[in-house]
Amino acid sequence: MLPTLALIVLIFTDAVPWLRGPAPETSEWYWPYWLRPFSHWWLPIFIGLLLLLVAGWWLRQPDQRGRNLLALLALSGIMIALQLAIIQADRQPVLAELVDRTLSNLSGGYFEPAITLPDLHNALQNYPELMPTFAAEHARTHPPGLLIANNLTASLFNRFPELSLKIASWVYPGRCMDLWLLERPFAVAAALFTWSLLPLLAAALTIWPGYALARHWLEPSKARLATLLIATPPALILFAPKVVQLYPPLVLLLFLCLVKGQENGRLTWYALAGLLYSLLTFLSLGNLALALPIALYLLLDWWRRQQLTANRLIKVGTVLSASGLSLWLLLWLGWGVPPWAIIQTGLEQHYTLVTLLRRYDWWIVWNLVDLLVFAGWPLLLGFGLALVGTVTAFRQRRLTSSHMLALSLLALILVLNFSGSARGEVGRLWLFFMPLLAIVGAGALDDWLPQRWQLLIVAAQIALTISLGLAWQPVRPVIVVAERPSQPADKTPETAVNVTFSETITLLGADLPPTDVAPGSQLPFTLYWQADGATLRPYTVFTQLLDASGQLVTQQDNWPVNGQWPPTCWQPDEVVVDSYQLSLPPDLADGRYTLIAGLYDARDGTRLLTNGSDHVVLQEITVGSAEESADFAD
Repeated sequence: MLPTLALIVLIFTDAVPWLRGPAPETSEWYWPYWLRPFSHWWLPIFIGLLLLLVAGWWLRQPDQRGRNLLALLALSGIMIALQLAIIQADRQPVLAELVDRTLSNLSGGYFEPAITLPDLHNALQNYPELMPTFAAEHARTHPPGLLIANNLTASLFNRFPELSLKIASWVYPGRCMDLWLLERPFAVAAALFTWSLLPLLAAALTIWPGYALARHWLEPSKARLATLLIATPPALILFAPKVVQLYPPLVLLLFLCLVKGQENGRLTWYALAGLLYSLLTFLSLGNLALALPIALYLLLDWWRRQQLTANRLIKVGTVLSASGLSLWLLLWLGWGVPPWAIIQTGLEQHYTLVTLLRRYDWWIVWNLVDLLVFAGWPLLLGFGLALVGTVTAFRQRRLTSSHMLALSLLALILVLNFSGSARGEVGRLWLFFMPLLAIVGAGALDDWLPQRWQLLIVAAQIALTISLGLAWQPVRPVIVVAERPSQPADKTPETAVNVTFSETITLLGADLPPTDVAPGSQLPFTLYWQADGATLRPYTVFTQLLDASGQLVTQQDNWPVNGQWPPTCWQPDEVVVDSYQLSLPPDLADGRYTLIAGLYDARDGTRLLTNGSDHVVLQEITVGSAEESADFAD
């Protein structure tokens, strides 16, 4: 545990800032340092201890199906809780932060481009030309898979308006001033909610195919350790809700299909593996690199079994190639877009936006530092020990599945690193193969270290994950967030009104202006609003002074609190103090005028009704005369 304690101290104190990148606080890319307030530490630590408790219980249990199932269910739930707890340390409420991370073009980058596509069919036909025009860099460098998924999610919710309305009511309070979202159908907010949670769920489900795959390759006790290492790398927990969390379970399923195909020789399993590869590459071009470990693993396995024949290569290779290209071929046949056009454009955009701006020589070293930190040094230690054992096994032609996977992953890491395709952020970008490292590492750790050390290894991973989550900032949503404006301590109106508008917005009262004023003077007054909670629309307050014939003399329209706090932001029973000051024309004729107020939806101008009217009369005003005016009338 000493290496872990030392690393945790360095992370919390930032004593060695080079852990965060080769040149922190410069134009070169780096992980930001942001130590959370001490009061925010306790929930992640508590959930981490709960995770450790479950791990300790499972490691001591016999290999029984019911207990294994219970452990997997508990681990999935705790993984979700730990992700949410670390997000809560960043900001509350958690849902608002999740939504912001998904919507932000910097931390997300897929939702806004997907929703703003004018027509999905036409967009796919012209996708290579469209890619450089996206505002989000991630959308500019990726194939259309994620944009299609986000767009179709919104289309699906359009068919369920009541459900969309309900979900939108959860989302809007966190984006209560975001007209981009508020002016769109409720289905868009429902889709945003879905994609704010889907990556977290995918991360928590990673252990299920991971455990199934580990059981094929390892003994039961080693499979349990492998599953715990799959559950605890910092990268899997800290990047919620980024789409990279979708890839690990898909990669594990892919290799599980390959293993089954190798065991029984059925081409169906290879076809399923190819379909998963097609899906992974259709979501991210970075996943194309999986072709290398897949090919190496199959070749080594056939070599080990003495089944490396031309017939097998042609048969399996054809099935894998056809299924692996399936989605790309569908796009080509259906929309006339050749795969290489998208791949070429994506790589060109990546070179312009990333590769060209970062130093190759620095990142050859710091990519490995990043991998060590975000995969976790215990996991990399196990991987290193596995490689040592692989060398001996290779010479004796006694390779196991773990040995073959270790060689395949080593080749992948070397190619990714020295090719220069990845320069920074590999703690996130290389997440897709980290669970495979965990399976390889678990087998070696169990062979090399006493069994009592297993729980300490898991504890080290958990401690490292929580430390990074509390001291670094892996996800930074750059997006406008509504800030509650300052309000006076005294929220008691001088004059009671108590008139309720639609959606249960109540005008509690008002501080009314003088009843006798002169032309050219100011007419100050304050309204006191209250609602049962946030509304679904950002209603605008209108205040008007009308002459005796009902003609408009002067007005002020804005969101409450001088445009800073629309009703979509209000908390239940919150009293909102809303001040106005109407300017009277200098040539205003003498006479009696009426001050009114109300609410309307700026999208279509529809006013909210109250007591059969669309406004409230606040006060009669006399201009240029000493006549006594009538006070409030509704």
